[in-house]
Amino acid sequence: MRTALVVLYTAAGLIAVLYAVVTYRRRLQTPLALPLSLIMAGAAEWSLAQACCLAAPTPVLALIFNYAMFPGVAMVVAGSFWRSMLLSEVRKLRPALLLIQPVLLMAVLATDPWHHTFYSKVDTAVDYGITVYPSAAYWVHTLYCYGLLTAGAVLVVRALRRAVRGQRRVYWWFLAGGVAPTAGNLVTVFLHVNIQRLDVTPLLFLVTGVVWWWTDRSGVNSEPVPVTYAQVISALSDAVMVLDPNGRFLDVNPAAAKLLAVVNPACGAVIGKQWQDVVDPHFSAMVVDAGQSTIHGASGDVYDFRVVQIEAADGSCPGSVVVVRDVTELERLRAELTDQAVRDGLTGVFNRRYLTTALDARVRAAASAGEPLSIVMIDVDHFKAVNDRYGHAVGDQVLVDLARQLTGSVREGDLVARYGGEEFVVVLPGVDARAAAERADRWRRQCATTAVDTHLGTLNVTFSGGVAQLTATDCPEDLLRHADEALYRAKHAGRDQILTAERTLPVLG
Repeated sequence: MRTALVVLYTAAGLIAVLYAVVTYRRRLQTPLALPLSLIMAGAAEWSLAQACCLAAPTPVLALIFNYAMFPGVAMVVAGSFWRSMLLSEVRKLRPALLLIQPVLLMAVLATDPWHHTFYSKVDTAVDYGITVYPSAAYWVHTLYCYGLLTAGAVLVVRALRRAVRGQRRVYWWFLAGGVAPTAGNLVTVFLHVNIQRLDVTPLLFLVTGVVWWWTDRSGVNSEPVPVTYAQVISALSDAVMVLDPNGRFLDVNPAAAKLLAVVNPACGAVIGKQWQDVVDPHFSAMVVDAGQSTIHGASGDVYDFRVVQIEAADGSCPGSVVVVRDVTELERLRAELTDQAVRDGLTGVFNRRYLTTALDARVRAAASAGEPLSIVMIDVDHFKAVNDRYGHAVGDQVLVDLARQLTGSVREGDLVARYGGEEFVVVLPGVDARAAAERADRWRRQCATTAVDTHLGTLNVTFSGGVAQLTATDCPEDLLRHADEALYRAKHAGRDQILTAERTLPVLG
């Protein structure tokens, strides 16, 4: 029986050595490999020392090999806790501190034959080498090991609860791998077994090796360190804040801390403070009800603001999550795109599509208020000849300059639009036909005196204009048609002039 046990312990130790070497080679691929290699090296030393203890020809050698098992125990415990720290992302404790207990243990074991604080007595056993009787230092060592393993298990369980769902199996398999040797050691240490306290723990580490080998081969541990929900929240650019039912800050991510520092530079650390004592008055009333809204801050920034009530399993509300996104740039781009959609790409004034919608609204508003409204339709004289002689680039410059003159000469509330080609329409709310014609004539004279530099010399252009005032029966199309008819008469009358539509119907205003 002793020979069979020696063979079994030796085989287990050699397998553990092989696994330790293979795992160590993967240390650059994942930080989890190095502590696992330490665990398996410790299990190998433990198992081989147990085999040597059983095979020892004298009680003295058996005792020496018995002592030699405990450095392996220390390696297993330290490696397990180290791996637990890595899995649970604990960075406050340095792994080097785990060397303190093994060093003290080695000192106690080396001097134990003189002070007997580890083993109080050692007897020779008939079939299994020696029988040892633990003393105080042994139990201190045992309690330390189980305390450290328990602390590691607690860290892993807490990390499991924080981990994203798809990676929780990493923690489950880590815990499962430690079940067999832990159970075996509990039986060995705390129960009187029939084979004179022979330790089955290193044998059961073969189970651990198989479980963790399978997790590596199957890709369960393919990620260097599992991702936690805390890491996900911290990586978000959105500000995420967790509040209790009374509006007190429970947690904030880095983006939220940065946002709150901008909103209230004097707030400092916010955990434990009331929401309304920290945030801008624009935000203070937003956590009352769940929902989404857009808020404009005092500095002009724009925020997308969402409040989600947390619902517990029993239906109660233990707090709320506030998510704030700075959408200032997004709103600016949206406004810019909206503006581009209604603007002429060349001249920057409104396009014909926008004119159609805006003119309809202005006509209805003028008719409802009983106020006058006039439009001026403008056409650049001999524009085709300008393009033919000077080129389209010069023609485009003529249109751009005219559009700039018109927009610089109108009031707030007036509207300048490119109607098509070289034609422009100016909408003048509150202005009758006579005043509109006077203003259009000033624009005409200004245009005639404005020179455009070209490769063929200075170019001066003129335009013709037609003015029409809204009547009681007009629709927007009628108003445009009458202005176009007046423009047609101005061009056939010699160009470079402004004519008013000939109307017989009563006008508004």
